[in-house]
Amino acid sequence: MRNTFFLEKEVIEQHILEMSQFLKKNSIDAAYISSYDIFMNEYVPMQESLRYYFSGFSGSVAEVLLLANGTCHLFVDGRYHEQADIEVEAEGVVVEKCPYGQSLIDATFEKIEGLGLSSLWLDGDRTPLGHLERFKESLQTVEVGTTDTIRNLISFSSFTKEATLSKIKKLKSSKDKVRSILKEGEALWLNSLDSISWLTNLRGYGLPFQSSFMARCFATRDGIELAIPNHYLVDFEDSFINFHKCNIDSFSKEISSSQNITKLYYDPALINVTDYKNLCSLFGSEVLAPLSGGITHLHALKTEQELEYIDAAFESGDRAILNSLNWLKNSFHKGESVSELDFFHKTSEFYELEGSKGQSFGTIAGFGSNSSIIHYSSPSAKKLATDGEIALMDSGGYFEGGFATDTTRTIFLGKGEASDEQKKIYTLVLKGLLNAQNAVFPEGTWGSQIDALARTPILRGGYNYAHGTGHGVGINVHEGGLRFSPTSSIALKEGHLGSIEPGIYIPGFGGVRLENIALVVKHPEFENMLTFKPVVWIGFDHALIEKSMMTEEEMTWLNEYEAECEKRGTLFS
Repeated sequence: MRNTFFLEKEVIEQHILEMSQFLKKNSIDAAYISSYDIFMNEYVPMQESLRYYFSGFSGSVAEVLLLANGTCHLFVDGRYHEQADIEVEAEGVVVEKCPYGQSLIDATFEKIEGLGLSSLWLDGDRTPLGHLERFKESLQTVEVGTTDTIRNLISFSSFTKEATLSKIKKLKSSKDKVRSILKEGEALWLNSLDSISWLTNLRGYGLPFQSSFMARCFATRDGIELAIPNHYLVDFEDSFINFHKCNIDSFSKEISSSQNITKLYYDPALINVTDYKNLCSLFGSEVLAPLSGGITHLHALKTEQELEYIDAAFESGDRAILNSLNWLKNSFHKGESVSELDFFHKTSEFYELEGSKGQSFGTIAGFGSNSSIIHYSSPSAKKLATDGEIALMDSGGYFEGGFATDTTRTIFLGKGEASDEQKKIYTLVLKGLLNAQNAVFPEGTWGSQIDALARTPILRGGYNYAHGTGHGVGINVHEGGLRFSPTSSIALKEGHLGSIEPGIYIPGFGGVRLENIALVVKHPEFENMLTFKPVVWIGFDHALIEKSMMTEEEMTWLNEYEAECEKRGTLFS
């Protein structure tokens, strides 16, 4: 996420001091500060990200353990090792670089145990229930507070944005969806925003990089009670959805239902501690029933109606990306001065020209050595396109239907030949993408097996990458229910949609990532087999391909893919 809300390091240091004094005063060893907002959201506006106030780190994912002595441990995964080194300046913040495969919360617990901590404070409004249960197992005392505690200590800003909710047509009705999930007497609590948007068929663009909107959802077979902020606009009526304009932070205290609820489902990983406690008070803890993953597994499988919107969105996204890349290359070869920030803004313009309603994440636009920063979020006006360097662009948008797009391409900015090393790493990444994208596999194949197909050519070349090979894509650009990584045991099914994005990143030199989004489909020839059908069709930069490194089969795959790109007018030239 490109950080547009900025705090000076002196302000962050003061925040750390205030929090550490609060802990000392209350005889508490440490505070856990999450990256989440009250929705357990991934793309949190910086104003709402407590972790940013105490670290200055703007990446989308991190954990903070702030000690009473003023030391602030910031845990980041491999996607953010370089970025954290660049951004974190405040005295007392220690960057803990977690190795690939170790979760950030596991690293946090290791630190707690290693330091011998016995007491902890956390914000129940922004901490998942599952984390609280683990903290209670590891510590003698866990004090659960609220965001108001933080507001009383530091100057905390809130994010607001006007939004008008709209209904997406041609999709299965909310009523039919709810009744396929719930039986009589059952209810469902949702605060996962993409799940709420999927269940209601509503879009609002009420938060950065999301087509969804701020909400809380309580559903029964009789209807949906939907809490939304007071300033949201709704200019239609829905007989199945009852809108509540209210303070959504406290909606879980105020739910009323005429039904006798015998089972209330919730996702323990995505419900915050405060809402869980409120629901227990209203319905009784014996009624609450954990539903791991919530309903994500349902919207991870795309329907024909959804795919109509998705295919059209990616066609528009393909054109926006190709036009952006061609603009960059042509401008450079004309001798014009082009910065990363120029490229960033021009990309947004091309998306808007294609009808984009917004970006699905902050565009990554890195030249030269900056292309090795995996989630590079600060395109610079000073970093200019330079002869002989590579440029990496990772971008996505929202179009009609409100489904996210996401694609990465890397190109050569040179008037001569690319270097041997540039060609080598590009070709290895291309081989990884092609091997995974052309996989043939039975239903139930694990995501880890697809990851291995993409990673093997890169490992054989002596490289690796510190992130998974792919993630699900849906209403949010990162959707649960699908994951390609060395540890993923998620079983693949027809209808899954996700990214395939291997990469190689060499600090100080540059990085290559190539990303297509692909749909899991039945194999056209082999019975009981599945394969991938790309929804991204953008050609590759042949100035960076070392064909002598490609097998005959890989060249066939490349030629077949680019033949389709040529039909669509989306070859890169």
